[in-house]
Amino acid sequence: MSAREPRPAIPEDVKREVRERCGFGCVLCGAPIYQYDHMHEWSKGGAHEPDNLTLLCASHHEEKTKNLLPIERVRRANGNPFNRPKVESPAHVLHYYGDSFEVFMGSTQFTQRLGLAGVCTLVEVNSEPLLSFRIDQGGLLVSLKLCGRDGSPLVTIVDNELTYATASWDVQFKGRALTVREGKGKIRARLAFDPPRRLNLQRALFAHDGLQVEVDPNGIHVPDHNIHLGGGLWDGFYTKGVVAYDKRHKVDGCEGAFLCMPVDE
Repeated sequence: MSAREPRPAIPEDVKREVRERCGFGCVLCGAPIYQYDHMHEWSKGGAHEPDNLTLLCASHHEEKTKNLLPIERVRRANGNPFNRPKVESPAHVLHYYGDSFEVFMGSTQFTQRLGLAGVCTLVEVNSEPLLSFRIDQGGLLVSLKLCGRDGSPLVTIVDNELTYATASWDVQFKGRALTVREGKGKIRARLAFDPPRRLNLQRALFAHDGLQVEVDPNGIHVPDHNIHLGGGLWDGFYTKGVVAYDKRHKVDGCEGAFLCMPVDE
């Protein structure tokens, strides 16, 4: 008796097509952590075809496997995915806590232990806080706003609640990393979450009121203005990290920042 041959992997281009059609989340609840499900089971002759695949969160996938979720309900949801009519995904809670943070932005590392009711704005652009940490009732709360090239919101975190734009070309939450692409091979944002205290921004774009600050593997940049911060460990106590502003904006509090980026237009 011959051993059963292993099931081949789903092709990556098929996965991306399924993700986009499903709104980058479970078709029933929109959850961004999902599994690829064969509506016509692989073991019963179902193929790795886009029309036969959908996205289900672990809970709904298990219900379907145990016949607690009828396939007809899955097929209806596949035809009208939860996230498709929405501008952004449902909120996904990130499990950060404690009194300290460690953030990598490209090759640059920021770390700090916050005091009681402590607050640190790690990235501020034209007076707008775009990455910050604060302590509330013993919990570490992260807030973040990343944009696309056109300035539209791409990834947002408000007090540990993560959402992302569903109109993106591709959004993939794989393992601990969230990747947003604006085209094939064009990564616009890539974040790796490592609770309870660590966040890794491998690629990101912060923008407000006409000014952009970009993160890539080499560090932090103000595009087209020859301003760059690369490498280094920034430790100790500080209320602000990177502060970027143009001449139209008056900025207070640069004395407490590691790097001020005044930009002449």
